[in-house]
Amino acid sequence: MNADVQAHWLPFDSYLDAIERESRRFRECLADADPDLRVPSCPDWSAEDLLWHLGGDVQHFWAWVIAQRPEGPESYPEPHRPGGHAGVLAFYDQAHEDLLLRLRNADPADGAWSWSADPRLHTVGFTMRRQAHEALVHRVDAELTVGARTPLDPVLAADGVLECLDVMYGSHPRWGRFTPDGTRVVVELTDVGRRLLVGLGRFAGRDPRSGEVVDVDDLAVLDPALHEHTGAADVTVRGSAEQVDLWLWHRGIEDALAVDGDEGVHERLVAILGAPIG
Repeated sequence: MNADVQAHWLPFDSYLDAIERESRRFRECLADADPDLRVPSCPDWSAEDLLWHLGGDVQHFWAWVIAQRPEGPESYPEPHRPGGHAGVLAFYDQAHEDLLLRLRNADPADGAWSWSADPRLHTVGFTMRRQAHEALVHRVDAELTVGARTPLDPVLAADGVLECLDVMYGSHPRWGRFTPDGTRVVVELTDVGRRLLVGLGRFAGRDPRSGEVVDVDDLAVLDPALHEHTGAADVTVRGSAEQVDLWLWHRGIEDALAVDGDEGVHERLVAILGAPIG
């Protein structure tokens, strides 16, 4: 794996531990919950839909991807959703066990299919990191569903902020080009002493699948571990790692953050981050 890609990642054992820990808490919340409870952060889903999503759509799928690496998902056998809450819970348990078994017995540097446009992220290690944050975010969904929120690990949440900005928003298809326009946003995670420098600009290109010409406002992480920033930021966003991570994932509110700077740039940032990511 390219060292500069993972230079600011957590150790891979931390991701494996997080998958196990966050998935366990997710299960604790939903195992005995009313299956028809609505999920406040995903209002189209019931509690049972959320359980099926993490078990069937996510962990079953990625266990298969790792088992079949580096094969892509073209031949992935879509699972059948069991009838009844007990059946969905049993499917979740098996999918979770399979995912951890596959990941713990794989080398993070091994090639593995990924949806990312960056070929350097087509690795088992990328899947480990992504699945840690998938489990974390859906653990929050489960807690919101049953009204039992608990704190996020600040180190994992800080890594989640970087992953969300750098990968979920800032990873651009290779058929286009991101051009920074000099607008800069500093994101300060006050509880872990971390600052990220984000640039705004335009992403432009022609989508080869649809033929559509794309030219949109976008962002990219310019410095994932900013220690000194000599120029003035156009906007500064400050908050704990948990507050910022949940805000980026649309599970928290901006009112919990301190936002200073140019109002127009702030509006651009909010618009870019307005796209649904999960």
